[in-house]
Amino acid sequence: MRIRVIVSLAAIVGLLLCVGSASAGTLAQSLARVSVPADDRSADLKTLADARTLATDLGGSRAVALKAIIKSATQIGNQAAFSPALARIVFLELQSNVTYLASHALPSTGTRIRIDGVVYESYRGQGLRIQPLGTYFAILEPGQGIVSEGGVGAAMTSAQKIVLTDGESYTLPYLFSWMGHAPNWQSAMAEGVAASAGLSAWNRTGDDTFLDSAMRFGNGALGDAITVENNGLWFPLYVFAPSYRVLNGHMQAVLSMNDLADATGDDGFADAFSRGVATTKAVLPTYDTGGWGRYAIGEDAPVKYMTLMATQLKELGQITGDPAFTDMGNKFTADLTTPPVIAGPAEPPKPLKLKKFKRQKPFIKLRIVRDKPVTLTLRFFTKQGKSAGVGPVVISVSSGASRIKLNLPTKAGRYSIRADAKDWAGNKVKNVVLTTLILKK
Repeated sequence: MRIRVIVSLAAIVGLLLCVGSASAGTLAQSLARVSVPADDRSADLKTLADARTLATDLGGSRAVALKAIIKSATQIGNQAAFSPALARIVFLELQSNVTYLASHALPSTGTRIRIDGVVYESYRGQGLRIQPLGTYFAILEPGQGIVSEGGVGAAMTSAQKIVLTDGESYTLPYLFSWMGHAPNWQSAMAEGVAASAGLSAWNRTGDDTFLDSAMRFGNGALGDAITVENNGLWFPLYVFAPSYRVLNGHMQAVLSMNDLADATGDDGFADAFSRGVATTKAVLPTYDTGGWGRYAIGEDAPVKYMTLMATQLKELGQITGDPAFTDMGNKFTADLTTPPVIAGPAEPPKPLKLKKFKRQKPFIKLRIVRDKPVTLTLRFFTKQGKSAGVGPVVISVSSGASRIKLNLPTKAGRYSIRADAKDWAGNKVKNVVLTTLILKK
């Protein structure tokens, strides 16, 4: 059900003409500049007026959300790439927020909801934003919501409203700022998932319209891919950040290329799959910490992405017959259930003299190695095995090795430093002796 916030004609005119409505004026000029039809332009400006009025009436987080969407809409309107087609999506997002926020609280950050067949996600300070990846993942792996809306065919048709056509390609704009990059931006992963969703709809319905959509989304993903070492191919999660290599996003698009090649027999998709597989195999060791997987280089994968990567790798292994993928997929699965491995320095620290610290608290920077991201609980014990009265120190750290500053006991003696550790999946190890330390007066 769609709900519109009603304002009087006088209120609309006042909002559009008042001196303080610079954003409204800018959007009005942008819509005129790209020749949005008069009727559509009038409806869009009314939506803008509705949003401004609602923000004033509601206040709080909902006002912040609406103002953020107006701001990004204005940014996009001022871009050379602005077009009637892009305006349609921009104002769809704004209208959906007006409709929803008029009668609902703003969902907590990360919450996803479906409105008229499109998935929106709540982003902190940015409101409900169209989530192309979420929209097509829901179609690719349909739940009860998709079924109740008429199935994957109806869902694909409904999602067409968030699609831009670029020649023989379909692209999916994201309309909000992300990682410091202004809207709008694209994701090769989202286009790859949309291609697979189109193939799913085609397989279920036999409607060649969905096969055509799948191919166009595949072309969009290929257009966003980058050529890397040895003529390999990488599909960036964020097209604006090609050097930020997110493994699960790349692999999802690679798998989509295989789906498209199987369905169409197209050599271009088959070549893209082959080049993407070669790149994946070449970089795979750098995405393994020894006890965990990396989301991107230098960045541990959250549990949900560990699970996804394990599934993707096993699927690549099944398709290619290459045990390197299957083995790593099985390893990531095992990593989710095995306790962390932690260790202190190879050699005990040299004895420390407490008097050298003078007026400051005595401390040590202890090197600790972790094969996983963990929460460490660090304690000092006397030679007799009793608590030394320091700490415990609780700290969350990534996989790898680093020196962690620990305050020391203030009395001379021999102490052991012990650790408990819990990884992101909840696996634990307890009472690991990291090292022994002698403190002198």
